[in-house]
Amino acid sequence: MQDFTRTTDETEIDRRTFVAQTGAATGVLALAGCLSGDDDEEDGDDPDAENGDENGSGEDYGDGRPTIEVEDPPNAVYLPTHREAMRMLDPIEAGDMMLGPMLSYPHDFWTIAGSGEDAVERESPDSGRGVHMMFTLWDQQTGTVLPVDDGVQIRVYDGDEQVGSPVSPWSMISQEMGFHFGDNVTLPEDGTYTVEVTIPPVSVRKTGDLVDRLDERVSATFEFEYDDEFRHEVIGGVQYLDEAEWGDRGALEPMDHGDHGEHGGHDGHDDHAHEDEHDDHEHGDHDSHDDGDHEHDHGDEHDHDSENGHNGHDDHAHVPYSALPRIDEYDGAILATADDESGADGVPTDHDSLPRSDDAAILAALFEDGSADAERLADDGEGDVTAGQYLLVSPRTPYNRVPLADAALSVTVERDDDTIVGPDAALAETLDSEYGIHYGLVIDDTQIEPGDSVTVTIDSPPQVARHQGYDTAFLEMPPIEFTVPEQ
Repeated sequence: MQDFTRTTDETEIDRRTFVAQTGAATGVLALAGCLSGDDDEEDGDDPDAENGDENGSGEDYGDGRPTIEVEDPPNAVYLPTHREAMRMLDPIEAGDMMLGPMLSYPHDFWTIAGSGEDAVERESPDSGRGVHMMFTLWDQQTGTVLPVDDGVQIRVYDGDEQVGSPVSPWSMISQEMGFHFGDNVTLPEDGTYTVEVTIPPVSVRKTGDLVDRLDERVSATFEFEYDDEFRHEVIGGVQYLDEAEWGDRGALEPMDHGDHGEHGGHDGHDDHAHEDEHDDHEHGDHDSHDDGDHEHDHGDEHDHDSENGHNGHDDHAHVPYSALPRIDEYDGAILATADDESGADGVPTDHDSLPRSDDAAILAALFEDGSADAERLADDGEGDVTAGQYLLVSPRTPYNRVPLADAALSVTVERDDDTIVGPDAALAETLDSEYGIHYGLVIDDTQIEPGDSVTVTIDSPPQVARHQGYDTAFLEMPPIEFTVPEQ
């Protein structure tokens, strides 16, 4: 299999190579997107066509590439058509947070409002002139990637003049970038632009080292150059996968964190086996792999050279990826999956053996009353800490362990014919300094025991926007039934 993590003369795909590999129909789309953004215009009608030739590339990078669709993609996570190229800017301080700006060409993404296929809306850029602006936000003290609430605003300035109206970006997930926020921003012309990002307080329930912190509105400012060199970098650097792989079950590796992706990641090796890894969505029979070698820490230990497709912009070494902890990093009792034999006595033993709901991997753990984790997770700084057990439910993407935020979950616990918890007790979305984004409940008026049935219901799927490859998954999520194992 071709290695798409490198940019060389053999793997970088120009328009001619793209036409040859993907056929005339998709080649015309690429030409239209690269030349003018308008199918009705000829090359000579594009005022910037000459600029591309002046760079000696024979390409015009005035407009962004179109999104090439995958024909009949699965209702699951799948390999997209390409690996994006982007410019990584220096991370900047915003109060107790750090903000990592990333810029690419304007492109399509998908927003979610509700559940099911009808809840998906494709967002296309108003113009090819501009950027797709993305940000990873994290806590300086703990390195925890932070969810973004409503109220973030992006203002773009050309000198002292504001360009357009303020932009309210979307919370998004991407196979390469993980959890982030962003939007397409139209720019009128080449030049140096100043961006001001205003970030509201992090309003989600917080525990651990995040309690009583990140409660102030902050802002950060940076500049970037929009010119033909930038367009050459982010449009010319796009790496298309072999067309035969488009829509295969699997995911691209996290951006420049090749040693940390989940199984099935597209790392340039022969990963075609991932197509059959998820035949059983509900019970996750994936015990042929062991994720013990995949570290949770996506820190700065990697060497990012010019072959990574980012043309020497290696500041992204300082931007964390939002992968959740591995299953063996949870100290609580991992709940067994009903009627599942993927782990010891039905208890999942690695990421691949977690049960699936519309291709989301669902981890459920119970922390006993009096344990350090239960006490930390029960303490959100709001009033007296209520002692008790703590039930943690952690939905994540099936390959890269990206958290699925902004969902609504509830739980019912039954013993014989009696309801012990619930029915349908709401789980609170929570951000913990050790376990990241999850949904939790303090059990303080009863005791969950081995043998109890725990049914987790996804009342509303994650309402985060998605890049290509996540747009058909996590939409209609059936409940998962767990059993509390014997200790």
